[in-house]
Formats: sequence, structure tokens, C-alpha cells
Amino acid sequence: MLPDILLSSRHYLLVVIRQVLEARFEHKWSWAELKANYDTIGMPALRTMQRWCKSFGREALRWLGIVQETLARQDSTSTWLDPQGEVLKVQTPAEALLVASEHLLAWGKTQWVEIVGYGRNERMHFLWLWGANMGLGRLV
Repeated sequence: MLPDILLSSRHYLLVVIRQVLEARFEHKWSWAELKANYDTIGMPALRTMQRWCKSFGREALRWLGIVQETLARQDSTSTWLDPQGEVLKVQTPAEALLVASEHLLAWGKTQWVEIVGYGRNERMHFLWLWGANMGLGRLV
């Protein structure tokens, strides 16, 4: 059993992976910006960050469909499901999954008392745990 802060087959903590994915897909950092900001001892190499982003981008559409389906079944009032709302602001499936994960977390907080204290920074953590329980396989 791995602690929740680790992903199987990964050498970095979830918080590091989350920071890289958010920087690339939400803040639209270039590879040069990622390298400049994470070029310190103990941080991932640029190639590792690129591999994470490629994997996340490749899996995002599949995961997003399942997240949206879950929200439609369990929380049909989610603003994420409004075709005139937030969905219009995103440009890629990876960015959309990051935004949708906030809505999934909001729904999850109504279901599991253990995550009531989770904030925005824990949304990816919840997404990974939720996805593992759904049998979705690896996201990154």
C-alpha cells in the first residue's frame, strides 16, 4: 500500500506533479519557464515534466468524459455542465480536466467526510484517488 501522497511507479510526490501540470496547462508556462522555475536539485528534469504533460494530455479527454458523466449523474446542478459557462473558457482537454476536477472535488466533499477539508490544491489528489477507484488507470 502506498501513501496517498505517492503515485505508483513515480519518483516524485503528487504535489510536484500537480505543480508542473498546473503550470503548463492552467498558467500556460512554456517549457523554458518550467525548466527555469524547476531547475533545482531534487526537482524533475525537463524531459520528465514533458513526459508527465504528454501523458496527462493524452489521457485527459477519456478522464474528462467520465468526470462529466459522473457529474451529470450525481450533481446535475454543477456549473461545469452549463454549456454557456466555464466550459467555453478552456482550450484543451487537459485544461478542461483540471477545471472539471474542482467540480468533481466539490461533489466528492458531499459524499466523503474524509475529504471535506480538501482545498483547490488537493483537487488533483482527489482526482487520482477517484480515478483509481473507478479503474481508469494511470493519468500521468
